[in-house]
Amino acid sequence: MFGRDYKGVFSKMGEGLLEKFIEDLKKELEERPDDPELLFKLGISYTRIGKVDSAREVYKRLREIDPDKAKELLDAIYDL
Repeated sequence: MFGRDYKGVFSKMGEGLLEKFIEDLKKELEERPDDPELLFKLGISYTRIGKVDSAREVYKRLREIDPDKAKELLDAIYDL
């Protein structure tokens, strides 16, 4: 019925919440820059709002800290 790129009212609302979540994660990462869970959540959030390049940058950082978690993120990036 609706295409993959459909942006209904709930999608727009969810996107706004994710952008706020991303800002919160970035603030937390200032205090804990090598926290693999925070980096993973940031990468997933970027993926969900279509910022794949940003998600890839997070992947590169995460790969150095936690290769297994980085693999999960990479799978999510390419599972679009």
